[in-house]
Amino acid sequence: MNACPELETLLIGAAEHDADALAHLRNCPDCAASAEQHRQLEKDLFRLADPLPPVDFVQSVMARVALEPAPARVELRTGFTILAVTLMGAVLAFVATHGNLGLLGTRAASSVVAWRNLFFAASEALAAIWSTAALPTAVAMAGLVVVSTLGVRRLASHRVVEAQVRP
Repeated sequence: MNACPELETLLIGAAEHDADALAHLRNCPDCAASAEQHRQLEKDLFRLADPLPPVDFVQSVMARVALEPAPARVELRTGFTILAVTLMGAVLAFVATHGNLGLLGTRAASSVVAWRNLFFAASEALAAIWSTAALPTAVAMAGLVVVSTLGVRRLASHRVVEAQVRP
């Protein structure tokens, strides 16, 4: 009797209907038993599936979340941590670019003056645009508000559709 081929080669050959592999499986009870065991295991693995969650899973989770809001102290601690890290990052960025922490106050004051000038320049530009092209400006602003409102409304109107898998 011929030596048995590797089980993987034998199974691949049987799956591809190779005449030699099929003949060996008919004549060798050990390989036939191994192939049958492999076939049963494969069938059992295909039968296993992750169970689907209940249909009302999302609603029940959201109901639990709504019943237990986060404590205010956690929210405050998180907010103050973010604020502290941001301010520390701004100070470190200033020191890294200018090299002197003593200049922080004067740089902040000059920034306020520059922003004040920018604010007044922007208000003057808007006044000039309004005086020369009031109607097109009003139409453009109204159009922008309407399009934005409709976009948000459309986004808010979408409902989550649950997919159901049928066996």
